[in-house]
Amino acid sequence: MSFKFAIPLLLLPLVSASALAQQTGTMIGRTPGSAAANGGFRVIREIPPPPTCAPAGGIPAPANSGPVLPDLVFSRMDLTCLRHSDGRFEELPKDLAGLLSPDGQEFAYWNKEKHELHFRSLVNGSDTIADVLPDFIPKEMYWSEKGRAFVYPANNANPLRYRVIDLDSGKHSLVGRDLTSIVGVPDPAHLLAIGQNTVERISVSDGKHEVLATLNFPNTAQYSPGGTWLAIQVQLLDPQQPASDEPDCSSGIFAIVLQKTDTRQRLKVPFPDGFTSVLDFAFSPDDRSLAVTFGVESCDYPGDKARVYVVSLPDLALTPLSPAGRLSVQPHWSPDGKAIVYSDFLASTLIVVDVRTGKATNLTNPGQDGNATDVFLAWRQP
Repeated sequence: MSFKFAIPLLLLPLVSASALAQQTGTMIGRTPGSAAANGGFRVIREIPPPPTCAPAGGIPAPANSGPVLPDLVFSRMDLTCLRHSDGRFEELPKDLAGLLSPDGQEFAYWNKEKHELHFRSLVNGSDTIADVLPDFIPKEMYWSEKGRAFVYPANNANPLRYRVIDLDSGKHSLVGRDLTSIVGVPDPAHLLAIGQNTVERISVSDGKHEVLATLNFPNTAQYSPGGTWLAIQVQLLDPQQPASDEPDCSSGIFAIVLQKTDTRQRLKVPFPDGFTSVLDFAFSPDDRSLAVTFGVESCDYPGDKARVYVVSLPDLALTPLSPAGRLSVQPHWSPDGKAIVYSDFLASTLIVVDVRTGKATNLTNPGQDGNATDVFLAWRQP
């Protein structure tokens, strides 16, 4: 919220033209509408317009000005928005608040009053109750990367068990995590988990844990779409090191280790000059590249420096995708692998880049009043 001020007419004869020209900044009064300390200025509270999904000025970028993209779902402050492939924008219902499926077709959400799990279709508006947990509302929720499975904790006491709902078959299963933490769901038959020094795959059918990798301080893990690679984000410093009185953000420094799923050969993704950490990453649909946001040690996200690179596999060649000097984060590949969408943290916009030509195009534009960065949620598949 900002404030503008008005100069009472009685003061005008006493104020020079040059002085008036300087009275264009933001003045903060002790109480909006009251007199400020000097000159008897009257402070007027200016309420910014509510956010909308439409681009600033109401003029979207031409649909043919960048790569051909499917419908894209993104968030803007408290709005959920849909950018159509022809460049039109649509605001989705405001009462949607939950986890969007990878295909952008439905939301999973909990009715907090009735403790009910709902699935709401964005295609036909149907709303289905899938489960009721009388004792608590889970804060963890996962969609499977392949298939249509949904996973969440079924209780809040040890031993913690996760419910797996296969939406295609209708089957419900309960799986124990033991001493691991769930980090993903590759498909309806498996959960991906990390232990203190392990990455494990849990079978939904019998609950057995298979150790996929043993290494120090894993933070999260993800399979490539074709299953060629397992990417493991690891902490570079011991997260259990003694705390000190001085602010220390070194526990937030991460690297990426790639492991071939057939041979278990490992590769460590190198850092570009001037970067010391990995903020986020995404595999290309063909398993041949990895889009990585590199950053530096920082106590907040994304910190003082962040840039998106494309890492080719398996040679690990680095190619910058976003310009230097911007805070570029959260890359996402288009379904055909020809483009990458990322958030520009400084401009609050979504940018799409043609991977072959390097041409960048603004997809969204919240305008000067944008108070939060537009965030990609999903591609909406036909």
